[in-house]
Amino acid sequence: MRRIVLDAQYSVMTSALTMALKQGGPDFQVQSAGPKTKDIVKLCRSCRADVLLLEVCPHPPRTLQDRLLLANDLRDVCPHCKTVLLVDEAEYPELATAVCLAKKDHIIDDFVYASVSPAYLSAMMDTL
Repeated sequence: MRRIVLDAQYSVMTSALTMALKQGGPDFQVQSAGPKTKDIVKLCRSCRADVLLLEVCPHPPRTLQDRLLLANDLRDVCPHCKTVLLVDEAEYPELATAVCLAKKDHIIDDFVYASVSPAYLSAMMDTL
């Protein structure tokens, strides 16, 4: 079973991502960080997450810089947990380019564009 911790800005996005992953296969357990979660790294450690899926946008606390700091903290505490960033490439093309560079520079493990299909998202999470 793949354990995924998810942090997205809006509950609609969180629900859609959770549904997409669960439809993709019964081997996903998705835990939402929720708006009141103060320490995502502790949540990842406590549920032994395999993947941390983080939405990136231009607004704190979900800026690219905030997410990269979080990925760095996670690497120290849960080295087995992969960090994947989710970005809306249509809404934020410059941010999407910066996220892609973070992957190329091995700062994050992977990224996914918000426009991908649920099947692609599930398949990607399964390969991490």
